[in-house]
Amino acid sequence: MPVGFIEKSGEAVYALYYELRQITYLLSESVYWSTLGRFDKMRLPFKGALSLQMIRLGSTATSIVFLLTFLVGITLSFQSAVQLETLGAGVYLVRGVAVTMFMEIGPLITAIILAGRSGSSITAEIASMVVQEEVKALRVMGIHPVQYLVLPRFQAMSIATPMLTMLADIAGCFAGYLIATLYIGLPTSLFLSELREALSIIILIKSLFKGLIFGWLISLIAVSKGLSVRGGADAVGVATTKCVVFSITAIILADALFSFIFY
Repeated sequence: MPVGFIEKSGEAVYALYYELRQITYLLSESVYWSTLGRFDKMRLPFKGALSLQMIRLGSTATSIVFLLTFLVGITLSFQSAVQLETLGAGVYLVRGVAVTMFMEIGPLITAIILAGRSGSSITAEIASMVVQEEVKALRVMGIHPVQYLVLPRFQAMSIATPMLTMLADIAGCFAGYLIATLYIGLPTSLFLSELREALSIIILIKSLFKGLIFGWLISLIAVSKGLSVRGGADAVGVATTKCVVFSITAIILADALFSFIFY
């Protein structure tokens, strides 16, 4: 008997509810063990886990984040410069590129890169452990899976994503500097003066805050998809694909929400 529209809609709503409940649980557990849980006697010390995850999920992504945001900055700056030059307002390129990179392009591009690179890695690794019943073995040994699997990755993404966001912002502004000086002919002193006036500590905080939230979304969705795997080895690939799709969707929705909040 074919499944009707009502049944499909109800199944989709229930799946979304289950996903949100799982992510909320992982978020509450991760925040607790990162703050008050540090003084809990039940907390197990895993030395070196945070440093390892920061290197694997964040440090090794530095080059690709810098390169892609630099290229995006070059494209954005050049196209803006061509239009502004026709109006004789090339000096405004600095303000436009700086604000756009810090408020939108930098955090968004960084999060999308990490969702495809680091998020998929987290899901594939944890899903493989679930399929091989290593997560069950952790529970049998009395090790909390959230402490061992979720917490180091959550903390690593919480630190690495804002740092990579700042790197992306700088790369985009450097691209704007090259276009402003080489194409428009602005002096370096004028560029730096306009850059200081365009940027403020509030814009910097907003950029880092967006990077932090995006990092949380990537890590929590990736872990949730990995832990919810059921089946054999083929389920690992399905979970990895879902992780990337859901992460990018959540990042874009969150970015749209931030636009309404900040502006």
